[in-house]
Amino acid sequence: MVFQALIASLVNSWEASEKYWLLTATLTNIVSIVLLFILFKRDGNNYFKFFSFSRSSLKKDIFIFLGLAFVSVPIVFVPGYFLSIMIWGDPNIPTSMMFGPIEKWLIYILLIAFPVTIAFAELATYFVYIMPKLKEQLKVKWLAVLLPILFLSIQHCTLPFIPDINFILYRALAFLPFAILIGVSIYYRPSLFIYFAILHGIMDFGTSLMFLQAIK
Repeated sequence: MVFQALIASLVNSWEASEKYWLLTATLTNIVSIVLLFILFKRDGNNYFKFFSFSRSSLKKDIFIFLGLAFVSVPIVFVPGYFLSIMIWGDPNIPTSMMFGPIEKWLIYILLIAFPVTIAFAELATYFVYIMPKLKEQLKVKWLAVLLPILFLSIQHCTLPFIPDINFILYRALAFLPFAILIGVSIYYRPSLFIYFAILHGIMDFGTSLMFLQAIK
């Protein structure tokens, strides 16, 4: 929201700032990565060590993740489709609201910067740093996984933030089933984190490509 407000002030339009949400997300990711590095170091941990494969459970992790990845395909795409039908009666409306033409040179930068930074920032924030902290501090352990899942899903309301209640509702709920899959999987098997981080980056590379298509 802060970065979108800064862009809005530069382009003198909140509506114009909405199409730069890939940039606002990337800038937020960079801030998150810096903060995570500092916070993990304060706790005596190396932030980057979490982005490694567990050799002791490599084969089992790969097998489990492949099954989860297969299941995740409908979980990623179906909820958003049905939500858009329920809210607008047209699955293309949220896409048209989110993806518009921006400068070509910026797209080429974000094509790499967005998926790479999000792979290092988003899931690590909620499920590597926050979730274990909550698990230690909360008496009700299921809240330790539920709260990060909810906030991961709800944060999408600001990507981009469009002051339209239907769009806000759509963005808050469309990612929720996939967030549940990720959160529960990492909660019970932390070694799967690196696999989901990579998958998330690949998925968001596809999102970046949609901006590239918008200028053709």
